[in-house]
Amino acid sequence: MKVKAFQMASGESYSILLGEDGMPLPYQNLFVTLHYRNQSKASNTCYRVFEHLCFLEEICQFEKIDLIERCKIGDFLTKKEFESIKKHSRFKVTSFREMVARHESSNVVSIKKKKLETARANIVVNLEGDISPHTTYNRLTVFAQFIGWLEEELFPSKDSTAEFELKNIRGDKFGTSDEALDWDDWKSLEPIQKIRVLDVVHPDSSENPWKSESLRYRNQLIVNMFFAIGCRLGELLKIRVKTDTNKADIRKRDKDGRYYVMLRSKTDYRDKRKRRPEGKTVGRVVPMDRRLADMYENYLIHHRPNATGSEHIEYLFVTHNHKVQTNAALSMAQVQKVFREISEVVGFRVHPHAARHTWNDEFSAHADKRIADCKTTEAKSEANRQKLMGWSEDSSSAKRYSKRHDDKRTMDVALDLQEEQSTTINSIVQQRDEDIWTGD
Repeated sequence: MKVKAFQMASGESYSILLGEDGMPLPYQNLFVTLHYRNQSKASNTCYRVFEHLCFLEEICQFEKIDLIERCKIGDFLTKKEFESIKKHSRFKVTSFREMVARHESSNVVSIKKKKLETARANIVVNLEGDISPHTTYNRLTVFAQFIGWLEEELFPSKDSTAEFELKNIRGDKFGTSDEALDWDDWKSLEPIQKIRVLDVVHPDSSENPWKSESLRYRNQLIVNMFFAIGCRLGELLKIRVKTDTNKADIRKRDKDGRYYVMLRSKTDYRDKRKRRPEGKTVGRVVPMDRRLADMYENYLIHHRPNATGSEHIEYLFVTHNHKVQTNAALSMAQVQKVFREISEVVGFRVHPHAARHTWNDEFSAHADKRIADCKTTEAKSEANRQKLMGWSEDSSSAKRYSKRHDDKRTMDVALDLQEEQSTTINSIVQQRDEDIWTGD
């Protein structure tokens, strides 16, 4: 099974789920069309749902569950089977497949020994899983909606409780309060890690992983923009340059010479990229400081023109392949490859969304200082965060980032208090100075 992305004649991007024989899977494709595409969900969201459904099919195959046939005869899934689906949903697809391979290998051995259960017991599984609670929650939401819809469509004479049952056991979207304290799972970078990344992507760095000068300056601008404005990957790749049909999205104000970037949420139906970048949040205007503006001007004037055919591409970031007759707008997969190459050099995982988390950490620390100096209030700071991130007023995302910062600050205060007390205790306890004990 595989997900195939394509563009319709109208310019709309969409995807389709194909079976092992290369034919579209009818129920999965109908479900996503009705519940996502026809509800105006982003094409990337539809693609992700197809990936979840593809994984669900792999889980069902492993658990010997013929989902379609079971629904047709009204033999709906049991609570035990839902628990098994939930257990597997906590893992990366690659981890799950490795587990399946180990299981199949163990079965081969166990047939000779006639000890199938012993073979099963030899498979070591990390019960906690290896993905975030947020990803598990999203997967199980799709699983629940699809199985519930399937049961109702294929056997309407029997009441379906699948969606309720599976949603009921999926857990919290952002983990339990204890899990929320695992800051290493937050994906933001520490200040020293950020500086390390920015140092590596500097065009003059001896560790810079790209040979082409144009690539070095392009990738430097990409990474610095992610850290500076906290935008999403889709938003960054939608930034346009000036053409006959549109104005540039990065502009300079005549009044004060300050630069700003327009991050657009509207879908570009003329965009021919296979997986069209889209903005999931509200469109907005974000300022750019002088350092960032200089990087932009340098790439735009001195390096972008080196890409053959770039004058016909309306998007800022383009490929720089000298072996082709014409280059193209940079894709999301190509940006993700850039970050994988950075990760290999620095020795820790770096990805575009980590920069968005890092931006929020830095915003929280900056807001604390301004609040302490009576330059703003907590309410105004959170309103500013919502606007700069493109969140609607009723979004819970800003509160989640703020809470995380508050939790970390609280733990830092508690640790400082313990260390201060420990210093005092260590200076007294077990010190057999008679003056201490007698008070003389």
